[in-house]
Amino acid sequence: MKLHLRALTIPGRYRVALMLLMPAVIIVAAYFLLFDAQLRERKRLDAEVKDLRQELLKVTTMKNNMEKTRREYAGLKADLQFRLRQMPEEKEVPALLRQVSLTARETKTHMKYFAPKEPGAREFYLELPFELNYTGSYHAIGYFFDGIRKLERIVHITSFSLEAKEAGQKGALAGSCLAKTYVFMKEPLPPANKGKEKGREEKNEPVRK
Repeated sequence: MKLHLRALTIPGRYRVALMLLMPAVIIVAAYFLLFDAQLRERKRLDAEVKDLRQELLKVTTMKNNMEKTRREYAGLKADLQFRLRQMPEEKEVPALLRQVSLTARETKTHMKYFAPKEPGAREFYLELPFELNYTGSYHAIGYFFDGIRKLERIVHITSFSLEAKEAGQKGALAGSCLAKTYVFMKEPLPPANKGKEKGREEKNEPVRK
């Protein structure tokens, strides 16, 4: 038995069409095999870069906010220290007496009497009233009060009096005043203790000069 094979013949017009289509088929195949994979990889990398930029922006914003917060914290801390010097957390009556006495000496006013009074509790601070007796010239006493006003610690003069001294002391005046300073309390007193100082431990005694 013999097999007869005939050569496959393609009509000429089909051969021309096939020759024209082959490059297109190769290009499409190359696109899907090479360029499409590269394009997908590029899109993935672009997405990663975008995410990284967003993360970088978040980190930069957080850093800027942290720097701003640090500056605000430093400012608040400095302000708190200044306020605590104006209104300390301790009575510091001896320190107050030294400041008042120094102011009196600097203004040539003679302080005769310094008497702390009973403290009065408020919601977040204590009022520490005290009484002063003094002598000096009109201008000296005026400078004395001005010096008290300029003390770093808050001192509020609530009332004062002046009167001429005995004959023979020309221009000399004598007077007294009531004043208040303040102590900051970290925690408010319970309602039952308002108006009373918590834990009174010592009695206030006047100081005579």
